[in-house]
Amino acid sequence: MHNKIMFLNPPLSMVDLYKELAGAGNELPPLGISILAAITRDHGYETIILDAMALKLSIDQAVEKILKLRPKYLGVTSTTIGIFSAAEVVRRVKEKNKEIISILGGPHLTAVPEETMRRFPEFDIAVIGEAEETVIDLLECLENYKTIDEVKGLLIRRGNSLKITEPRQSIENLDTIPLPAWDLLPDLLKFYQPPADSLYRYPSTLLITSRGCPGQCIFCDRSVFGNRVRGYSAEYVIKAIEFLQKNYGIKDLFIEDDNFLVLRQRLKDICQTIINKKIDISFSVMGRVDMVNEEILDLLKKAGCWQINYGLESGSQKILDILHKNITIKQSLEALKLTKKAGIRTKGLFMMGCFGETKETIRETINFIKKAPLDDFHITCFTPLPGAQSYNMAKNYGYFDPDWKKVSMFGADNFVPNGFTKEEIERYYRKAWRAFYLKPRVIWYFAKKLRKKELRSKIIRGAMSFLKFNIKNSVK
Repeated sequence: MHNKIMFLNPPLSMVDLYKELAGAGNELPPLGISILAAITRDHGYETIILDAMALKLSIDQAVEKILKLRPKYLGVTSTTIGIFSAAEVVRRVKEKNKEIISILGGPHLTAVPEETMRRFPEFDIAVIGEAEETVIDLLECLENYKTIDEVKGLLIRRGNSLKITEPRQSIENLDTIPLPAWDLLPDLLKFYQPPADSLYRYPSTLLITSRGCPGQCIFCDRSVFGNRVRGYSAEYVIKAIEFLQKNYGIKDLFIEDDNFLVLRQRLKDICQTIINKKIDISFSVMGRVDMVNEEILDLLKKAGCWQINYGLESGSQKILDILHKNITIKQSLEALKLTKKAGIRTKGLFMMGCFGETKETIRETINFIKKAPLDDFHITCFTPLPGAQSYNMAKNYGYFDPDWKKVSMFGADNFVPNGFTKEEIERYYRKAWRAFYLKPRVIWYFAKKLRKKELRSKIIRGAMSFLKFNIKNSVK
């Protein structure tokens, strides 16, 4: 009996994810299943990754590929927006081959495990939370015909009922996890690229160096990694960077930790090692405005950090307080000024149509976007996600449609705050995009970026997408 396992990133188009801004969207490697693939391969399982999204496969094409390769186990990851596509692929596969065992994991499943398994009978077993240890325990039981009831972190289908096993503790030492199996993905340089605003040099890729976030923001789903921050060691991070440079020629990294700044000593060790070893790498990070000072910013700059993405969310203190962001407008402005002074570019991440939003709070946000020392900008529509505190609070603050198909951050599809229509929120949303990207200095910055031949096509696609988005939806 073969022991082949396939990990599937289900079919999902850039339009499904980003709507009219598809041309400016992220195309990043699925590191979660890449790590799981590295682990199963290390344990002797024949391992395949099918990234149907990167390959732009339709549901039919993904099904055809799976049936042709005939895995014994099909491990599927999914976000909320991709769960219907994932279930449809598995349903069609099982119609043709009932022997394939389907295993579901990922952020959506962990946020709402029992409801997901009840709605989608296609999935046989679900892995709740971090899957690295669970998947090996599960496969070893299945391979040796042992009961899986003792495996921690599972939700098991038993006829018409579901059995949940004991929860699994978080992995304490992340260094025990192997580097992602980048080689099992479609060509890393051909199929994956950060968006134009996150690209500094080419080739560039994604790296995640920690798990968890200490924030209490009501809009985040922390069900997978929790509030306690665990980081890979500085040595591990440097090993990953050097591996990517040696094998793929990577010159730039988008470090997508929820908050790279929180593990202060580790940050210093990573930066100091990059400086001491003269590693030629540039990188951007995510962080909170209440966690920077001149010393940290100067060190980041010396190590190659070119941009910090700050979760600013709103220019209204009232909205920040409702969101439990635990920052002030003053802190935001101070952090932006300090970052600019250190020679690092600033990018502000915002949301429109939040709980408690009024025309006045929107005005405050748009004025903040116009006046703050921001080099770059991103805004989404406020979206209560399954697993986030906001999902259970939303009906108290406005119109809320809990339909998972309506989860999209690029339109006011599942939530509209009291006092507004969907159309009004989306008009303000587009106004915010224009308020930033039509500034002459911003246009000039991206025009200068066009000199870099390797970035040109990505920037042009992003610009065309933005122009179409605004022409189509132009408002007074």
